[in-house]
Amino acid sequence: MQYDESTHIETHANSAGVVILDKDLRILLVQEKYADATGLWHIPAGAVEQGEAIEQAAIRECKEETGLDVTLISYINTYVGRFPKSGDLMKRHVWLAKPTHDTVPAPIITEEIAACDYFSMDTFTEMYRLKQIRMYHTKLMFEDALTLNNTLYKF
Repeated sequence: MQYDESTHIETHANSAGVVILDKDLRILLVQEKYADATGLWHIPAGAVEQGEAIEQAAIRECKEETGLDVTLISYINTYVGRFPKSGDLMKRHVWLAKPTHDTVPAPIITEEIAACDYFSMDTFTEMYRLKQIRMYHTKLMFEDALTLNNTLYKF
């Protein structure tokens, strides 16, 4: 059976980002510094620019928000959610990544990002409970990245 346009679900934005885990399986998060997200923590991610490949957007956003050059290791998932005010749908494409150099993360775009740091699952869980994590997808991304990491590096 051929499906027609009635089965299409329009999304209004594309975002790409990375999950970086350190050797202790802590996640690197950035603290937002604008609009409704001020003070909240999320993975390094942002809008895919016109004509930009989603993989390149993930790498670029990570560099801008953390100062880190990264290599994409494996695709994790695409998470679909809604913008709280408009209800418009957004796709968030996410990869497990690792830094190409041993560098301390520091935001380059300081007008958007206040800080970046690594957090253990226990600390993350408490931050989530206290509503300091930007969105539920951030929690799913961390959990999915840990599962994927265990699969990739299981010997």
